[in-house]
Amino acid sequence: MENKIDGFKWTLSPAYKDSVAQCKFEQGDVIYKTRTSGKNWGEEIKEIDFMVQVKSPTRAINSTKGDMDVFGSNWNTKIIFEKVYPNDLTSNKVIETTQGAFFSFLWKDDESLLSTNDLKPCLTSIRPKYINSDFIKSKVPAGSTGFAIITDSVSDLLISKKSDVIKVLKDSFTYHSKTFTCDEAILKSALDESPNSGFSPTLGVELFVINSTDTNKITEEIKKVLFKGKKDQFSIQSHGLLITN
Repeated sequence: MENKIDGFKWTLSPAYKDSVAQCKFEQGDVIYKTRTSGKNWGEEIKEIDFMVQVKSPTRAINSTKGDMDVFGSNWNTKIIFEKVYPNDLTSNKVIETTQGAFFSFLWKDDESLLSTNDLKPCLTSIRPKYINSDFIKSKVPAGSTGFAIITDSVSDLLISKKSDVIKVLKDSFTYHSKTFTCDEAILKSALDESPNSGFSPTLGVELFVINSTDTNKITEEIKKVLFKGKKDQFSIQSHGLLITN
């Protein structure tokens, strides 16, 4: 994983992976719009307009990962944070808003979102059937096979799935990969399943371009790491889009 979570205009380190996945920032979280490498704090502070520090809710002892819709459940809950101006502490300001509005502010760097009361949760999961097959096919050169999967940089399950696919392809084939945003590679009809404000910024599509047209062998190798049930019930299309040019 990279040193920041992709998709957000504010700099969120991987340490905030669970906070983003659950839409729940907690007391003590300190977030900067940008962090400059190679500078000490004394040098860096001169370049910071303001940072944010969460005051409430208090940090939970128990994880809420068991909630299937924890993101949506937390979206409209209250959060209190402080805008901290390190070069002029008299300008500090405490703001009360919702977790969803705070998430959206960090995502888009738009402070007007903090006072918006009707924000809808963004879509945080997508079924593989919504991968745009025409778009993906156009990215697969002749004589190759493409395998496209949904990725999410804050989902432990999808991070593990991607790692498993990479390992099996590396062991058995020559391949390279390309990443695409949801706006590029996901059908807009995916948004029809529930009202929302768009795709989560952490979602995307990873295309593995495999230097082989032997789809049977590719399927069998991928099955080894993705399927745990009965062999005759395996459907690769339930895990991703497999397409040959």
